[in-house]
Amino acid sequence: MSDWKTVRLTSALQVAELMDAEPETLPGPDLPVRAHYEALRSEGLTLEALEYIGHALPRLEAIWWAAHLLEGEARKRALPPLDRQALDHALRWLGDPDDDKRRATSEAADAAAERSPERLLALGVFLSGGSISLPDLPPVLPGPETACRLAVGAVMRAAYRTDTPERVLEQALALAEKVAEKGIAALEGA
Repeated sequence: MSDWKTVRLTSALQVAELMDAEPETLPGPDLPVRAHYEALRSEGLTLEALEYIGHALPRLEAIWWAAHLLEGEARKRALPPLDRQALDHALRWLGDPDDDKRRATSEAADAAAERSPERLLALGVFLSGGSISLPDLPPVLPGPETACRLAVGAVMRAAYRTDTPERVLEQALALAEKVAEKGIAALEGA
């Protein structure tokens, strides 16, 4: 088992707590992050493994992972213009993250279709860090798990709007494993 150098959490329990897992499903406190993921994969629990690894990744890496997958899938289908705009804003922010772009991504998310993966991704960008209150009000920070939860949701929705969701989910898992090992650099050429 190679190291997941990008993952900062050390136990599967930490990841499960970020996921708000049911108490009876919590792994033991000594189970390493990667070992629990491997157990989920070996049991054929694809969706559970996807949710787990998406929460194990740091917020920024989770957003990059989801954005990369959504952009790849968008090349195969024409997106409605407002969904494409939300994806473009998220990609723009990833290329040059600043607060103005983060807030513009939130506005693009509001305009996108309510159930679109691109909307979830754009909301994930907005909730990935920085205040979510208006700029002239005291800062309010999002929960640490929120961006990861939205990134996972975006990936799942993108998969299930295709004719081959299993293929997309497997591709997403393989990509997430690479990001866990090598960080964002794993997405270059992927």
